[in-house]
Amino acid sequence: MIKGQRPRWLAWAVLAFATFAAFACLVFVPVWLQPPLSEKELSGVPDAETRVTLQQAQTQLQNNIRSTLLQGFAGVLLLTGAVATWRQVQISREGQITERLTRAIDQIGNDKVDIRIGGIYALERLAKDSATDRLAIGEILAAFIRAHAPWPAGYKSHPEPHPTSDVDDAIPWLRDRLPDVQSAVVVLGRHTRDRRDFRLAVRRVDLRRTNFNRGTLINVDLSDANLASCWAGRVRWESCRFDNTDLRKSVLIHAILDRSDFTRAHLGEADLEGATLREANLSEASLRGTSLRNADLCDAKLTRADLRGADLTGARLAGAELIDVQADETTTWPVGFTP
Repeated sequence: MIKGQRPRWLAWAVLAFATFAAFACLVFVPVWLQPPLSEKELSGVPDAETRVTLQQAQTQLQNNIRSTLLQGFAGVLLLTGAVATWRQVQISREGQITERLTRAIDQIGNDKVDIRIGGIYALERLAKDSATDRLAIGEILAAFIRAHAPWPAGYKSHPEPHPTSDVDDAIPWLRDRLPDVQSAVVVLGRHTRDRRDFRLAVRRVDLRRTNFNRGTLINVDLSDANLASCWAGRVRWESCRFDNTDLRKSVLIHAILDRSDFTRAHLGEADLEGATLREANLSEASLRGTSLRNADLCDAKLTRADLRGADLTGARLAGAELIDVQADETTTWPVGFTP
């Protein structure tokens, strides 16, 4: 027997058995429920015409049962057909999604930047249409950012310094020098907005002068990333969310992060020198060993933040909430400031 034919013959056998069972039900069930009147039962009826009438009535009862059974069988067939059609539609949809995913991946691997951008937004649309593929799409976007915006050659992990410790004021915005990466960051931000059950790795990337306005990066690992001079917020009071995001050892020099949400974010040993964090929410954020030299933290919320080992030399803290902050002798405060 050729491989793959057995299920077909099995299906035909099941169909034949079902047909035979249905035919048997139509023949025997009505007779069992409404058996024909016996001679003994008709012996008490003297009139022959009345006996015929009673036999016809019994036969009619059997036919009514057959009609009911036929209607039930028709309903079962209709339901089976509907289920089969629905299953076929699902299979067809899954095939289309797989084809769209394959085509989008081919696009983001193209040499032309406009085709790559089209593939990125195709992945975003696919993530909206297929909940089961959202995690995989998030991983693909994170891998794309890591591959197209890596740290410069010669990157070494901590405690070696970052290769670009100073801010290059002449560097173009990310949307100008790497528009496909900027698109991936935007899509990833929208993609992670309602996803808190996984953490995407976007470590050791060069995202200097990135526009995060109105963005959301929840549960994203941006440790060892260079985010110098990035921009988030300050437009119509709409802020960027980095809650529970890993930004350890990241470079955020001169970043504009007004009103951004860093609740429970990991910013240990990050460089936020000269960053603007007015009205930012840093509640329960880890800022151990973080450089906040000359940072603007006016009206920022630092409730229960961990500031042990943090350097706040020259930082502006007017109106900042410092309730229950964790600080020790290694914390460097601005001159003349008493927490």
